[in-house]
Amino acid sequence: MPFSAGRILKLSSVENVSVSMPEIAGEERLILGGGSNLVILNPIFEGVVIRPEIKTWLSKIQGTQVLLEIGAGHLWHEVVISTLKKGWYGLENLALIPGWVGAAPFQNIGAYGVEFKDFCESVVLYDFDESAVVELNSDQMKFGYRHSILKDNPGRFMVLSVRLLLSTIPKPIVDYGAVQEGIAAFNGSKDRPEDVAKAVMAIRRTKLPDPEVFPNVGSFFKNPVVGQEVADRVSKSHPQIPSYLETGGVKLAAGWMIDQLGLKGFSVGQFGVHKDQALVLTHAGNGDADDLRTLIRTIRVAVKDEFGVSLQIEPTLLGRL
Repeated sequence: MPFSAGRILKLSSVENVSVSMPEIAGEERLILGGGSNLVILNPIFEGVVIRPEIKTWLSKIQGTQVLLEIGAGHLWHEVVISTLKKGWYGLENLALIPGWVGAAPFQNIGAYGVEFKDFCESVVLYDFDESAVVELNSDQMKFGYRHSILKDNPGRFMVLSVRLLLSTIPKPIVDYGAVQEGIAAFNGSKDRPEDVAKAVMAIRRTKLPDPEVFPNVGSFFKNPVVGQEVADRVSKSHPQIPSYLETGGVKLAAGWMIDQLGLKGFSVGQFGVHKDQALVLTHAGNGDADDLRTLIRTIRVAVKDEFGVSLQIEPTLLGRL
């Protein structure tokens, strides 16, 4: 659906931010990077859309460690590939995740045993409440599963850059069987980060629809993290459900639950559950937001009724659900 805004403000540097932000104090604002994790339910936004197109790239090598500051406007995947080419390791499991760098700390992006927080030293932000540029270290960011302090304070902060600590010594993480199988498929090596990235990219291309072909925002629902008592109850009635120990509880596979309900391929209007990946909702074009609302509600109610678990939405929503 078409999207319109009152005006658009593009920021190219931290200096640009410091000068421009006081001018829009009090205005309704939407911080928009690549938009790969945004669901627009209301196509009209009266305020100002801010685009942090900052392209900082500063590196400092200390022994085997690499401290890298990257501006919010870089494409995340291009950063992963660029660091690998330089022999700076750590981000390989996060290859092919869409979006800009500025979105990475917002929801603590993660895949195949690695999360953004694992390599984050700090995040440089503009604090709208304090009208100042601030820096929060990794602990202050309160990272969790698809979560950070930025989600706790919607609209307060804007990411300007992230500071990562990488290594010149390869330490690939290949705990997931799918990654190991992916590497074996092309006779790669589990000791080569480049091969890990290659396997991850192949898996993502197989499991997730290309947003350029089938518009989507990736995983639409979070894997719910529940207490042990709830996990035991669900496992008793559904012994095959995949589950993983997580800080604060047990993570259950949301996609598996949706699949078990026979909802793969189910659609409402132009929106539907992808036929191969139950966590992904796709848009066939010219869809109505009310149809998307109905689809979301149908899935959540069905999962709640069958499993007694509430699904949370992963992407950012603009407008009323």
